[in-house]
Amino acid sequence: MKIVLISAVSKNGFIGKNNQLMWHLPNDLKRFKNLTIGKTVLMGRKTFESIGKILPKRMNVILTKKKENFLYLENHKNIKIISSLKEIEIYKKIFVIGGEKTYECTIEKAHVIELTIVHEKFYGDAKFPKIDPKKWEKIYEFFCEKDKNHSFNYSFIRLKRKK
Repeated sequence: MKIVLISAVSKNGFIGKNNQLMWHLPNDLKRFKNLTIGKTVLMGRKTFESIGKILPKRMNVILTKKKENFLYLENHKNIKIISSLKEIEIYKKIFVIGGEKTYECTIEKAHVIELTIVHEKFYGDAKFPKIDPKKWEKIYEFFCEKDKNHSFNYSFIRLKRKK
């Protein structure tokens, strides 16, 4: 099984505030869609609630301690509610899309990290886990300058776990 973490992260490590992104970067959203479409995505309950819907054309796996609160979604063909990470072992590849606790629980098992680094400092209430440079190598980086649709400079980065 292959685990890929995918996130947009501020220069100082924040990923959200009040269950929301703190920036709007259309190219980041396009990249997220292109990487995850047709795949399985894993998210925590708070992330699911902040998105507010089932992501289309993907298998949505929601990790929650209170599985009974999501029984109304159990009959939907593109959703699975789980209460343990052991339950994701049935998937060949899974994209972890947040939030903070879900990233923390999966980073040690992850094979790849797909990041969008927003080159600004933001202050929120959710952070991406620290990335140990001894365990990860950068295999791709693409810098993008701010423009009329993007208020901040940002970079797409791919990290691969070192052997």
